[in-house]
Amino acid sequence: MKKIKYILLAFLIGSSYSCESLVEGINDNPNEISSDNFEAGVLLLKGIELANVGNQLGHLTRIGGMWSGQTVGTALLYKSIYEYNLSAEETSTVWEHAYQGVAKQARLMREHTKNSPKAAQYSGISKVLEANSIGTIANLFGDAPYSEIATDGIDDPKFDSQKEVFAQLQTLLDGAIADLGAATNTAVPEDLHFAGNTLKWAKVAHTLKARMYIYTREYDKAYQSALKGISATSEALVFTPPNIGNGSLNLNYKMINERGGYWAFTGSYLDKLLTSRGNSKTNEAARLTYYRFDGNAANNNKGIAAAGRPMTLIGYEENLLILAETATRAGKPEEGLGYLNTLRAFLASGKGFDKLNAADALKYDAYTLADFAPGGIENADGIPQNRALLREIIQERYVTGFTNTLGFDDLRRLGAKERDIAVLPPFNSATASKYPQRFIVAQTELSANPNAPRDPGIFVETEVNK
Repeated sequence: MKKIKYILLAFLIGSSYSCESLVEGINDNPNEISSDNFEAGVLLLKGIELANVGNQLGHLTRIGGMWSGQTVGTALLYKSIYEYNLSAEETSTVWEHAYQGVAKQARLMREHTKNSPKAAQYSGISKVLEANSIGTIANLFGDAPYSEIATDGIDDPKFDSQKEVFAQLQTLLDGAIADLGAATNTAVPEDLHFAGNTLKWAKVAHTLKARMYIYTREYDKAYQSALKGISATSEALVFTPPNIGNGSLNLNYKMINERGGYWAFTGSYLDKLLTSRGNSKTNEAARLTYYRFDGNAANNNKGIAAAGRPMTLIGYEENLLILAETATRAGKPEEGLGYLNTLRAFLASGKGFDKLNAADALKYDAYTLADFAPGGIENADGIPQNRALLREIIQERYVTGFTNTLGFDDLRRLGAKERDIAVLPPFNSATASKYPQRFIVAQTELSANPNAPRDPGIFVETEVNK
């Protein structure tokens, strides 16, 4: 059974939809399999989760990482993307995974298991995965098809506005939380993340809601959702590669193994930031060693790009930093600092990442509010105390969020409106005067769906960042 699920992942990654709209016929079952013929949890849930892993931890995150200064594209395709040259063909697989691999299969799963004793459990899990998948599309691309992808007779679904998609996904997540709360917490071996644990899936749903409220700047709602979100590392949504072949490895390792010399960490803005980011209470040497991967030889990597290294989709650290940011924005700096210090204590404990070299310093002492007052160790330039605290929280999001899109998300959310607290890396091109704001919709969708909008270019803000 282990091999079957990774053959399915290879199919999802390698499949092509030519010029057919990727959201066309999303509720059709092309194989015409009756629900009487199989247990949907076995044949659908694993594929849904793996398709989502491919999107959340793969090519999208590498592009966002290069555009936010966390990594460098050093050769051929990755050098071109690094310098802000992105084609519509480059995102076709991403849309395949999101709409065909996740949303379509999640809805088939709900339909085929509606009479199962585990119906509510399956429904809740699949709704969280669908929201994660489509939320990432809306976040990175802007307007996207959603409300009409389930409508019979509509071959060319309209593109909903970005804000409309997020609102629909918040409703979907509310439904997921209700389903999970009503479900019996029984084992689901086909669930690669939590083996069906409804309490953990509900925690993920709340943190995902908080993440999307951060996107839309509804900070009070983000705070309330995060209070119910992931509160321990055991509740984080994580992919642990079983390391039984190239298709089942850490995706950073897999990229380097297949395209050595294309992609690097050394010399990036994040590399330089971690080298210089320190004070009497902080030393980042150990985290820098953990992050500094070898982009030329995959087998040299022992840290974040090691072959079997687990990868986080939605994590404990992110939830703490959402609470820290939103509490501080609400005028509660003591509370915000408390969440930041909880994260620092976690890092200091050695549980946040592996310390690869015994000689590397690892120091994250607790901060006080005085450290962020004008002239404090985290406020040499004398900005208002709360802004200095927010700046440190955003910088920690940038560092902690390495290998997901947090850095790119915050660059677009804050780079123009709140430059005093934003992490602003150098531009990757001598001709650029603005950071990229979005990815380009898949060429397959642009070619096949007459409702697809005209591509505005990567430097035009999405609706939530205007």
